[in-house]
Amino acid sequence: MKIAIIIISIIHGLIHLLGFLKAFKLTEIDQLKQPISNLAGGFWLLASVLFLAFALITFLEKSIAGYLGLIAIILSQILIFTVWQDAKFGSLPNLILLFASIQMIFLANWNQKLTQEKSDFIDQIEKVELRKVQETPVAIQKWLNRIGFDESNPMISVEIHQAAQMKMKPDQSDWKKATAYQISRVNPPGFHWEVKMQMMPGLAIYGRDQSLDGKGEMLIRLGAIFPIVDAKGPKIDEGSLQRLLGELVWMPSLALHPQISWKELDEHSVEGSLKVGETTGKGVFYFNEEGDFTKFEALRYYENKTESSRFPWILTVKEYSEWEGIRIPSHMEATWKLPQGDWTWLDLRITDLNFSY
Repeated sequence: MKIAIIIISIIHGLIHLLGFLKAFKLTEIDQLKQPISNLAGGFWLLASVLFLAFALITFLEKSIAGYLGLIAIILSQILIFTVWQDAKFGSLPNLILLFASIQMIFLANWNQKLTQEKSDFIDQIEKVELRKVQETPVAIQKWLNRIGFDESNPMISVEIHQAAQMKMKPDQSDWKKATAYQISRVNPPGFHWEVKMQMMPGLAIYGRDQSLDGKGEMLIRLGAIFPIVDAKGPKIDEGSLQRLLGELVWMPSLALHPQISWKELDEHSVEGSLKVGETTGKGVFYFNEEGDFTKFEALRYYENKTESSRFPWILTVKEYSEWEGIRIPSHMEATWKLPQGDWTWLDLRITDLNFSY
């Protein structure tokens, strides 16, 4: 879609040169029969330059692209009205570029919002005195030893780039590709997650999920413009903490945080409980004989409605990889166990991971 917009902008910009050439009688333009003054010709040249600049800035993916496109379109349409009989068909590419420019503006504002949120999230990172490994259940100790965790040098945050396939509803048969970025921190416990899911060429869904100070918030927008989900409240708070708890396998030092309590169920499973403020998120971690984490299961609210019920929400490990010397689940699936059947809605792979210490 970006390439199409660039091509249309270049062609449309070059066509505007015809008004300049006719105004200054540099060549005969048979298609333009109405007279064009030298002043108007200067504006036709300006419009041409603006469209070509719009194409370049769009290619470079600069945040001002949408605003530049909007200026070019407004000037172009005014000029078209002055020679309507000759140039009225120029309104069609203007309309196409108008929709593209508006989306670029909304997307730039969306990205600016997420950039600021991420910056604030990082600025709030604080070190905390963690408990000792030997103070945790045997299964947690075995897992931390298995993955190569160094208790003397615990990470304080992790940045993760992800490639995913997603389904928006249980009856959806086809997967939609998505890319995501996440940063999680040990203290205060929290995460910030951004995702872009391509619905079709030129149309994407943008989302942001986060947990800050025990408060969760989920935003989803179509084309970064139209709100689909804007969810907050106690059920979202709890679900966000459950997600953060389950994903501590990507940031192992969180397992030693004083706000997490552990209850040993048997030699291969432990229940974790993360309390932040007035909100608590619980879930059960499962491990195999070797000490590898294999599954996380939590009773999580399926919807953010008054009458919503909790259903099992399961993270299952499909593959492991080593990142910076730590053995991490690099391929996982997320599944809801609903009354009508299991719904695996997320297939996620880690493409890059960086710890901060």
